[in-house]
Amino acid sequence: MIHNLVSSIGFRLDEFIKNKLSTAEDTVVISSLVDINGNVNQEIENKISIFVMNIEEEKIIKNSHQSSSPGTPPPITVNIYLMFTAYFPNFNYIESLRYISIVIEFFQDNNLFTTSNTPFLSNDIDKIYAEFYNSDTSKLSEFWNSIGVNYIPSVSYKIKHLRFDGGNITENIPRLL
Repeated sequence: MIHNLVSSIGFRLDEFIKNKLSTAEDTVVISSLVDINGNVNQEIENKISIFVMNIEEEKIIKNSHQSSSPGTPPPITVNIYLMFTAYFPNFNYIESLRYISIVIEFFQDNNLFTTSNTPFLSNDIDKIYAEFYNSDTSKLSEFWNSIGVNYIPSVSYKIKHLRFDGGNITENIPRLL
């Protein structure tokens, strides 16, 4: 289900950027920043790259769920932390900042995702909220060091309350970005 969520948000963001910039070119990819050898992934050049930074269990909701029947585990609700990077090489830093600004604008206008406003979103997802995620500078530095890449202009969002109840993992994936 995480694959469907990330792909669906990526599809909407790509459509938003295409409309904003009046372009037909795909501008969003779902990809790690580095390849298996630790080199910058070539498919992210001149694009917004989306990848999962972290997944955490939502503890407050966990404590409020009651199992529907004895012996049945309660659903698990998770928050997904997504990072959006803009990698425009060859001293094109300003273009990177422009694209990150567009990502922020997108989430300012679109912080609730449902099946009615997000094509390809799984019917198993009722609604998902997105909120800006403030990363501590030292933790962010550790993150960039751990993946072996110099800082790339980026912004992170916390996608809240994705619920797993044991039977709702689907293979419905929108076109790959």
